[in-house]
Amino acid sequence: MKTKIYILLLLPMLVLGTITRAQYSEANDSTQGKSYDQISAMLDSLTAQTFLNRADYIDAQKSLSFRDNAPYEFRSFSDSIYKRNLAKLQSPIALDYNDQVKQFIEFYAHKVPLMKRVMGLANLYFPMFEEILDKEGLPMEFKYLSIVESALNPIACSRCGATGLWQFMYTTGILYDLKTTSYIDERRDPYKATVAACQYFKDMYLIYKDWLLVIAAYNCGAGNVNRAIMRSGGSNNFWEISKYLPSETRAYVPAFIAVNYMMNYAADYNIIAEPPAFSYFQVDTVTVTKPLTFNQLSKALNVPMDELQYLNPIYKKGYIPSLDANYKLRLPYNKVGIYMANVDAIAKASYQETVSTYTQQQALKPNVKFDVVSKEVDKTYTVQHGESLPLIAGRFGVTVADLTKWNHLKGNTIYPGQKLSIVTKEVVKVEKDIVCKDSCSIALSRDSINPNDSAKFAKKDSINTTQTLAENKETAPPINYIYYTIQPGDTLWNIARRYQGLTVQKLKEINKLNDNFTLTPGTKLKVQIGG
Repeated sequence: MKTKIYILLLLPMLVLGTITRAQYSEANDSTQGKSYDQISAMLDSLTAQTFLNRADYIDAQKSLSFRDNAPYEFRSFSDSIYKRNLAKLQSPIALDYNDQVKQFIEFYAHKVPLMKRVMGLANLYFPMFEEILDKEGLPMEFKYLSIVESALNPIACSRCGATGLWQFMYTTGILYDLKTTSYIDERRDPYKATVAACQYFKDMYLIYKDWLLVIAAYNCGAGNVNRAIMRSGGSNNFWEISKYLPSETRAYVPAFIAVNYMMNYAADYNIIAEPPAFSYFQVDTVTVTKPLTFNQLSKALNVPMDELQYLNPIYKKGYIPSLDANYKLRLPYNKVGIYMANVDAIAKASYQETVSTYTQQQALKPNVKFDVVSKEVDKTYTVQHGESLPLIAGRFGVTVADLTKWNHLKGNTIYPGQKLSIVTKEVVKVEKDIVCKDSCSIALSRDSINPNDSAKFAKKDSINTTQTLAENKETAPPINYIYYTIQPGDTLWNIARRYQGLTVQKLKEINKLNDNFTLTPGTKLKVQIGG
């Protein structure tokens, strides 16, 4: 009963989350022939992967001369052979044969170089797919759906924004706990996205009890499939409702069947997998507990940046922001020991690199008055009609488990009008402070300092040196100083312009600075403000 209620609550978001791909394509495809465009684009996206185009990778392939010199001539088989070969696959998914399937078999058969790459990449991803599919009790043939979706390109992005190996839309990703931030996109995480895809298959099978309809719903959303069923008079046969589906989906299921055929009978077309740089068993996973940059990882482990990026597509900017979360890092198995032995040094170098980058960026903004910080904020949210915990959790970027914990809920049942406590993080601006010498702790905004009123932020008992000088030289008036703490992005010029009568040259003289002096954040400078 709970499962049925969950599916009913889930259905509106499933429809909204996945319908966009098909709606977009339907609005832009004027002919059935254009339905091939998206599938072909995914295959072609592999040609742009620098990881796959690296010289050492290509040279390794060329050393296997039998692969490059094997003659190729396109072969077309009779309908009876296609049909017989599909029947031999014995899948719980109905791998039917018809003219549409034949067209896609021959479509993939013509994409020889790219199909070789896809078959090679299968050695990296398919063992993981099969393990998860087996655990979830799903047909193993679903692994081939990822080829139709992304051609096994983990950073593939469709023209309507679907991303990753399994091409999740943003809203559907949120529904299945795939987080997206400025630094990470879990839709591009091979493991997490595969788990999410399997959960979607299971949810849809509870509704349709037919695997081809599940595949159709994965492409165009449950809403489109439901409407097609109604327009057909209630049929649950994909081929009978096909004409009522978006054109992309009409091509999507035949393409899936064709990929099943090609991956099992590629040898009939003399298509042999190109060896990948890594297979599944040559890669291991470690947990990251400190922020790291790919640049420092690459230097310390002697692993090219493109390898790190390809094995870890979840990280969008080459940075692992592991402050309050344990992220995963995939490495060549022979580099794991080196990583474990040097992780502290790598983390320290990554921190220094990050600070240096930040300082350089701030140098371009000499008049910045604020620091930007993130802090937790408690909010109260009123449940609206038709909302569920997964929907609310996705909206605020938290998990269902968090909502349950914060509100002491015993289950996932909520009702309209119910008040929920939600802890979210908000970005706020905080004024930067000037720190005076020793005991002077009056916090002042940089631009609020009155240089003619030194008494507010300079204590006479904290300037013994200048007082002694004044006592020894009666003719010289006492000189008062405050101490300014250098902030990231500061220059001598923008420090001097804040104080009346102070110049860069004067600043250098009173602090005995040479021309090679480097402004280091945290260092204190004397600032003469009175005599």
